[in-house]
Amino acid sequence: MTAMHLNSADGHGRALRALRRTTHVLRLVGDHVSTVAVGVAVAGVLAWMANDVTEFAPVLTITDNMVILLVLATWGAALLVKGFAYDIADRIDPDSRDGDDLWEATTALRDTVEDITNGADYDDIRLALQASQVLPALHELTVHLRGAYAQDGEIAEAAALSDTVALVRAAAESMGHRDLSE
Repeated sequence: MTAMHLNSADGHGRALRALRRTTHVLRLVGDHVSTVAVGVAVAGVLAWMANDVTEFAPVLTITDNMVILLVLATWGAALLVKGFAYDIADRIDPDSRDGDDLWEATTALRDTVEDITNGADYDDIRLALQASQVLPALHELTVHLRGAYAQDGEIAEAAALSDTVALVRAAAESMGHRDLSE
């Protein structure tokens, strides 16, 4: 099967790639800032304890209450950074806004999967899937995408989508939709 690589040589493609990378980095920051804060707090407490025992640097003469306050401030700052990082990532993520209706359809499908996991009648869901015409619509969408790439001369992408078209066609036919056109 051919992998699809979208041509992003133009400025718009580079901007999208930069936004995706920035989003990824912001989510990594959000994921790991709590761990860093714990490390900083532990290092600070260990330095304070070592200084308290050795009395090496009078600069670190901090009371017990100040240590607790600094640990809490470090943790609070980490929570703020985490919240800001996730919020900014959600706002700039180009993939979450492009095709909002497709994201909603994906959410509905995932909710249906969860319904099956929670004991919903899978026969009813299969019949609803067949009646909804989701797979024929997905087939039509991939056919048109392939045509658009081919029309723009992007042969590699069109070839990759040909594989996708064939697979979606097979899925649609396996659900009883035999009247698909290309």
